[in-house]
Amino acid sequence: MRQLNCPGYFLVGLSVLFITAQMSWQWLQGGINAHHLLANPNLPAVSDAWGVLIILVLAWLAAKRLSQAQNSAAFWYGLVLALAYGMLLVLLYLNGISQPVALLFFGTYLLALLLPLHRPEIVLGYVAALSLAFGAVLPLLMSSPAILIARLAAKGRRWLLQRRSLKQA
Repeated sequence: MRQLNCPGYFLVGLSVLFITAQMSWQWLQGGINAHHLLANPNLPAVSDAWGVLIILVLAWLAAKRLSQAQNSAAFWYGLVLALAYGMLLVLLYLNGISQPVALLFFGTYLLALLLPLHRPEIVLGYVAALSLAFGAVLPLLMSSPAILIARLAAKGRRWLLQRRSLKQA
């Protein structure tokens, strides 16, 4: 089992700073927020404090992948692009622009067929960005189908490539 490298520690440390700053800000603004499932007050509320555990676990998984990655630039590009995509969703949502939010959110499921959205760094970036508006639990739950679709699509592509190489041999 490989140990985390210096960039891995940097990523985990950055995630600790991010979630600590977010929870501290909420605490100073009157308490840690909670969000109702499906935005329905009749359903249970989930505290944003769960984001501490979720963000740290995702950061650790991403750091572990970074220590095994042959191309660390692709890792950081994926993280930053997922963060930017999530921030775009948050900004549109907070400004009340609902049509593009729905398009981008459900477009994530289509993107999952083509892109490796199941990678830990991409999930970390996406969930961290959305945690600013929705906490970390709801974005992780809502992106779980996209993560599963991306994982299955990647396995399917790998299987097709193996079959093709066996036929050519």
